[in-house]
Amino acid sequence: TFQGSELCRHTATVGSYEELEGDSFVIIGGYESGVDAAYNLSYFDKKVRLFDEGCPWEDESPDPSIALSTYSIERMREGWFEKFVELCPNAHVTHVAQKDGQYEVALQDGRTFHTETQPLLATGFVGSQKLVEDLFEQRPDGFPLLTPNDESTIVPGLFLCGPAVRQEDFVFCFIYKYRQRFAVVAKAIATSLGLPAEQLEQYRNW
Repeated sequence: TFQGSELCRHTATVGSYEELEGDSFVIIGGYESGVDAAYNLSYFDKKVRLFDEGCPWEDESPDPSIALSTYSIERMREGWFEKFVELCPNAHVTHVAQKDGQYEVALQDGRTFHTETQPLLATGFVGSQKLVEDLFEQRPDGFPLLTPNDESTIVPGLFLCGPAVRQEDFVFCFIYKYRQRFAVVAKAIATSLGLPAEQLEQYRNW
């Protein structure tokens, strides 16, 4: 995601935050996995700087694909989180480097931060759609280009389901949202077989 990101440790590889050595940490990415990491580290009295390009903990959207979930917001109100976690919004990390036994985290605005512990990367995951990416055209944002029925535009009859589904500006990355899209695919398949499926259209409206 930026120069030197390979020097960081992805939060998916952390088995136990209690076992991480060090007294202070830098976390890059302030969405769900970043806040989860900060919450657990602060619970064990570790100081944390949490960097995010935006400010998801202040976004009031009810959509958890855009703003933090209510559960995460409630965790941020715990006393130990407020005591040990420094929130750094609108902080675009440009690179991470290793100098004199420390890690240097540089921001787009010119600020630099240093930490003796390996920075934690919480900027997301590579999805399983990468396994079939050659069967889909790509949108400008890198996600698969789909028809309104979540079908490949270059391989007819191949549908995509799951958190990588994007329709215009709508994000279907949460399980209760992308599961509703299953009905859109079911209707497309049923219609192609000449079976009635109009009642499934209500899922698209939802």
